[in-house]
Amino acid sequence: MNTQSSLVAELTSKEYRDAFVASLLRIGLPMQCRALRESREWTQPELAEAAGMSQPRISEIERPGERKLNLETLLRLASAFDVGLQVRFVPFSKLIDDDDSVDLDSFYIEPFEEDLARLGRIEEKMKSVALLVPSAIQRALTEQGQQDKGNAQRDAATNSAQPDNSQGAKAQIEREYSGNFSHIAS
Repeated sequence: MNTQSSLVAELTSKEYRDAFVASLLRIGLPMQCRALRESREWTQPELAEAAGMSQPRISEIERPGERKLNLETLLRLASAFDVGLQVRFVPFSKLIDDDDSVDLDSFYIEPFEEDLARLGRIEEKMKSVALLVPSAIQRALTEQGQQDKGNAQRDAATNSAQPDNSQGAKAQIEREYSGNFSHIAS
């Protein structure tokens, strides 16, 4: 949320905040109801029958500001669309963020059966990935082990081809240290 926006500045007025909340509901819910009906390719009479309402009432519900919606009406519509209904209090920052991200595609909600089928497909994919992951890890470890073994063999061959300088290196270190401390002894 951009706290410097003109909307936030207007929301400092209590009356404006109240009107903002009301408009989100009175405009947003009718738009979502219509979008849900159209996404299912239903006519208003078909929705009216599924919700146990009259077609003129559905027409009023779909026109923003035409009809005040009560919880019972919303519950009947949710049942007709076979979707959940969530009514809760939220901070204004969430309302603003949600309002900024609204597009008509976000109004589509899968009916229960489609939602359940989609979740089932996701679970199946996760299970197949879970089965593949251990074998992929095992392959990677095996490949790494083979690489390590090859590197060790190569290093051993390289080292055996070079003369052993360990005695010479030891003598070099002793000479350097003895020179560094010779002034102390004198």
